[in-house]
Amino acid sequence: MATDAPPTAWNAIPLADRMGWARRHMRRTAAAGAALPPMPDVRLAATVHVDLKSALMMVACVEAGAQVKVHPADAATTRADVVAHLAGLGIPIADVATCVAWRPTHTLEMGGDIAVAAGPGSGIRAGIEVTRTGLTRLAAARIDHPVFDLDGVPLKHDLHNRFAGVPLKHDLHNRFAVGTSTWHAFTARTNLSLHGQVVGVIGFGEVGAGLAHAARTLGARVVVAEPDPARATMAAFGGFEVAALPETAARADVLVTATGRDNVVSAAVIGALKDGCILLNAGHSAAEIAVAALGAGTPVLPHVTQHRVEGRAVFLFAGGHIANLAAGDGDSLNAFDVTAALMTAAIGWTVEHGTDHPPGIHPLPDAAWRPAITLDG
Repeated sequence: MATDAPPTAWNAIPLADRMGWARRHMRRTAAAGAALPPMPDVRLAATVHVDLKSALMMVACVEAGAQVKVHPADAATTRADVVAHLAGLGIPIADVATCVAWRPTHTLEMGGDIAVAAGPGSGIRAGIEVTRTGLTRLAAARIDHPVFDLDGVPLKHDLHNRFAGVPLKHDLHNRFAVGTSTWHAFTARTNLSLHGQVVGVIGFGEVGAGLAHAARTLGARVVVAEPDPARATMAAFGGFEVAALPETAARADVLVTATGRDNVVSAAVIGALKDGCILLNAGHSAAEIAVAALGAGTPVLPHVTQHRVEGRAVFLFAGGHIANLAAGDGDSLNAFDVTAALMTAAIGWTVEHGTDHPPGIHPLPDAAWRPAITLDG
């Protein structure tokens, strides 16, 4: 089910104008789309957040001759105007069962919903998974086709040696884009800054690290809850206070999840929150916060509800859905351009070469993504 876009000045601009602006500023993505091979026999099923940035990729595939169906990664991030625009181009929005019954030849996914539901004998020739959450699900599922890991793409181009050996998509997008856009959405919807606030960050992967660094830059006192000793050490060496989750929750003015795992903020954690705490989620899973444990909420602002927990007020942001997209405009166009270009180029490579690999999860080869990074646009 599509939602109306959050009430921002950006979304007040006609979609056609926003699409034109996006094409101008997502030059790598446009170039990668123009470089796609002919795909007349491809049926691509994509699980993505349905906004104008993903629309550019889907339109490029159709222009290359593919048929495309799109399954929304989250109804709360699905924009009604983009749905209508895609439908007018012959790109329908569909649920998982419809996508599986359609017998797609290829998949591009954020979360692995279609590939997991399809199972063996689906007819899928090859797929791409963009998220760590999806890769974890696929590793535990029965799949009989190759799936290529776009999340772990390494950047080795000479112009970017300082990132050599670091996962490109994982680091650039998750660390440098998501943290910034999450706090942009938070401030825009609440009219609150992070100055002097105690911000609890649950998880210190790339998303969590980006949230923590951005929050500190914006004036917050950051406390990190991370059970993995290596990541906790990284947080401590980065100058962040590290505490157990119950302590972090009890101290936080703002508590944000960034794990990709369900029920991280459980009923017990919710019971430890102080009066006035604001809860939000920046991870892929919309179930990181046990929203049901909050009980019925009362809207106090668009995208903010107040809940009573043991006599205390707790505020939930964006219903627990991914904050930057559900309550904001998502990552900036130029920041997301690298990720979108990688996905677009990976589709073309997978169509041409994906079936050369056996079933299972594989690293995405350099040849699949390097042209998208080196293109000048």
